[in-house]
Amino acid sequence: MQRVPLRQYIPLLVHYLKPLWFRVTLLAVFIFGGIGLSLLNPQIMRYFIDTAKAGGALRNLFIAGGLFLAIAIFGQIVVLISSYLGQDVGWRVTNRMREDLAFHCLNLDMSFHHQYTPGEMVERVDGDTTALSNFFSEFVLQIIGNTLLLIGALVMLSLEDWRLGVVLTAFVIVAFVICNLIRSIAVPAYTAEREGYARLYGFIEERLVGIEDIRTNGGNAYTMDRFYDVNSDAYRRVLRAQIMGEIVRATTTIMFAIGLAISMSMCIYIFREGTFTIGTVMLVIYYTAMFRQPLDQIGRQLNDLQKAAAGLQRIEALQRTTSHIQDGTEILPTSGAISIEFDEVTFNYTEGEPVLKKLSFNLAPGKILGLLGRTGSGKTTMTRLLFRFYEPNMGEIRLDGMPIMRVQQDSLRQSVGLVTQDVQLFYASVRDNITLFNPEITDSQIMAVIEDLGLSAWYASLSDGLDTMIAAGGLSAGEAQLLAFARVFLKDPGIIILDEPSSRLDPATEQQIDRAIQKLLHNRTGIIIAHRLGTVERVNEIMILEDGEVQEHGEREHLVRDPNSRFSQLLRTGLEEVIV
Repeated sequence: MQRVPLRQYIPLLVHYLKPLWFRVTLLAVFIFGGIGLSLLNPQIMRYFIDTAKAGGALRNLFIAGGLFLAIAIFGQIVVLISSYLGQDVGWRVTNRMREDLAFHCLNLDMSFHHQYTPGEMVERVDGDTTALSNFFSEFVLQIIGNTLLLIGALVMLSLEDWRLGVVLTAFVIVAFVICNLIRSIAVPAYTAEREGYARLYGFIEERLVGIEDIRTNGGNAYTMDRFYDVNSDAYRRVLRAQIMGEIVRATTTIMFAIGLAISMSMCIYIFREGTFTIGTVMLVIYYTAMFRQPLDQIGRQLNDLQKAAAGLQRIEALQRTTSHIQDGTEILPTSGAISIEFDEVTFNYTEGEPVLKKLSFNLAPGKILGLLGRTGSGKTTMTRLLFRFYEPNMGEIRLDGMPIMRVQQDSLRQSVGLVTQDVQLFYASVRDNITLFNPEITDSQIMAVIEDLGLSAWYASLSDGLDTMIAAGGLSAGEAQLLAFARVFLKDPGIIILDEPSSRLDPATEQQIDRAIQKLLHNRTGIIIAHRLGTVERVNEIMILEDGEVQEHGEREHLVRDPNSRFSQLLRTGLEEVIV
């Protein structure tokens, strides 16, 4: 695999580290300070050994020993502070990157999200950025710092004997060349490892979501077989990545052993010449032993760079993914009903298989449309196009006479509200679920909506009022829809879309929801996707879709009076199964 040059990472480093310049500077000070302390202690050790051998004053030995101990302790404190600052910088940067990636993903169109499971997206947003933590916090400083430590040690050795300096400098250069040659060996393995985790998390997420269907249909054994396959694949990928990483680390260890052997051999030779004292020999061995730290650290950093490269490549691929839907510039009215017009709209998820075929209709402001049709007829797709989750392949959608492509998406989502049968609830308070975690919405606004929708009885049943925590399955289907009505009502949209809001409910709850619906649709344009004829008793217009085409569309009262209309026939026969 082609090696990725370090310069490719520089813009990324600058972009995310620039706001943290003070912390990065402080981290650099402690890292470089630690290097200085590391170079100082061997000099104290030589003085101690040579002074003791020569029978020097005991006071001087105590001073040297105390200084050696003080520097060692202070050096560990410096290491501890450096570690803390490194982790702090790394997590601050990667958290910011997670925010950027999450925001980017939320703004991609639905066709992208259909390609990946939530588990895969979690691994991309969290797992890949975690792999970059060390790269942001320590990589450059550790590479520079340990290079300076190597250079400092070589300078000190050269001052003792130029032959040592020349030989060990040559050794360090060779070691660097070898490490550079193998530094990309683990990139494919780490990339495959991250993909393996993404598949595993995606599989687990899908099975947990469908756990009821799996249990009721006896799919446990099959699920475990598939889990074994996916988990085994992830294991093989992780094992290969670890082996590749160990090869990089083992190379560093071998380099250190060779360097130490060279240094010891030369020390024996020079000592026999009478040039070196015992203290100087210990100093040389100590400095040579110090090669292990920078070579090991540089090797580890280059190894971490492989993880960073694997994560960065996937992150860059995600960031390069752009939405096919471009934001508009116009703003819809902030209040009042909005007209809807579909003009020869054709749409398909898969090329050659149209879901909507030249769909055309007009819905005047304040009118309510009842939408009927079999499963797969295009009802849900038609309403999702109003949110610009997808773009029509042909034709145009207009709101208040304005082409929907020219409308700002924030304005569009504010002007169109949706309530489905399966309401998305979060493990949070009722307040947060109603406001969708918007702290700017006050409790008085929430209570006004609850009163306005006639939901006081529902609110009174909550154990802790707005602070009542909602867990998974903590609300019934009816209660969840009541909460969704309050959520939409706070937006005050001009268009309301209801997806069979009263199905699967007991009569009492259905009546309560029916009253809330009437309030919600007052002075608003509405579309009700109906699976039961009773749901469309109070709509103004009826549209029946079949295979993506309008089979029948007209005013409800007119269709009821027309004995030849499809809707009239459905009412007479009561064959509701033909529309579900």
